Amino acid sequence: MSNANLAFLHTSPAAIAPLARFYARHEPAWVITNLMDDGILRLFQQSDEGAVETALSSLLRRAVENYGARAAMITCSSVNLRLLGRLERQSPIPLLKIDVPMARAAVEQAERIGVLISFRPTTQPTVTLLRETAEAAGRRVEIVPHLCPGAYDALLTGDTATHDRLLREGAESLVSQGLQTIVLAQVSMSHLREPLEAALGVPVVSSLETSHAALRKLLG
Repeated sequence: MSNANLAFLHTSPAAIAPLARFYARHEPAWVITNLMDDGILRLFQQSDEGAVETALSSLLRRAVENYGARAAMITCSSVNLRLLGRLERQSPIPLLKIDVPMARAAVEQAERIGVLISFRPTTQPTVTLLRETAEAAGRRVEIVPHLCPGAYDALLTGDTATHDRLLREGAESLVSQGLQTIVLAQVSMSHLREPLEAALGVPVVSSLETSHAALRKLLG
């Protein structure tokens, strides 16, 4: 796996830095190409799934044809499983969605799951992913999403203090409702996993660590 050649397909610049830091530390020998099209987020907001599929397919083709990627990971949590399935059928290489392993980890450890969200279109795909993952595992879970208005906009303007404060407040609200595990719906929140877990006393699950384990397994 020392010469692993991967592509990460992004729809937000906010996802790139945490992934780059993580993989530089944990997999320095991997060759990773970051391909980003932030216009896809506007297509999500317009509910234009066909255009989203076309744009992601274009990124995937570039990953293979231009950079020789052996596998690819979609880092956008707003991609639903229906769309993911279509992209997998088109893809000549293994394709992973970053939060699928996270959903499996969450439903294995809790019956009442809180979901922390900063980008509204991520809400339904993440809740659906958790629900379908639980059904596939034969588990009954309660899923409580919590959108933190203003957090994502603050992050994009560089106001990480406001972003983090709003997410901490959201996590505290979920724990006060008796939620047993907190899911961080976007990789841009991953730096908060350990601080929130320590402060709140409940497990906090991030797609960063769980997708890393899945990629290692995928690459063999």
